[in-house]
Amino acid sequence: MQEITPITVQGIVHSDPKCFRMLYDAYYAYLCGLAVSYIHDFEKARELVNDVFLRVWERRAELKYPPLPYLISGVRNACYNYLRDSKKANGLTLELLDRIPDAVPYDENEVEDIVQMIVRLAAQLPERCAQVFSLHFYEGMDSSEIAERLGISPSTVRVQLKIALDKIRENLKK
Repeated sequence: MQEITPITVQGIVHSDPKCFRMLYDAYYAYLCGLAVSYIHDFEKARELVNDVFLRVWERRAELKYPPLPYLISGVRNACYNYLRDSKKANGLTLELLDRIPDAVPYDENEVEDIVQMIVRLAAQLPERCAQVFSLHFYEGMDSSEIAERLGISPSTVRVQLKIALDKIRENLKK
């Protein structure tokens, strides 16, 4: 599964269909499972999830990182509306669905602050660690791709990535 990064989201905002496809491939199955858990109809769940992705594309200029909370809210609301409009659900089902919180334990501003802090901390890493971190998290490359680009071994990439993550974690705890 391709990791969705802030660069991927920026690509979507700028109408890059490849970035949108990465988003779709990364979250489609998970969101279908979520929808099925609400409405118990696999085919309709797939349709609702596709509708959510269509709305994301139509409103792509508004998409923020991370996109998963937005997608979860969209699927939850689509399922709620489907159940309400189809009368397949009784009052109790809708009441229970109303009580299910969106699966977002944080708000977008907090996430943005944390992302900016990580970007600042990554900029302070030693040169090789910063390169590896950037290629992995911002460009979505795996260890072998990074190793090939930088002319180092995949194990060196993993070590450098571990060093980078350890330093960032250490600084985030402060």
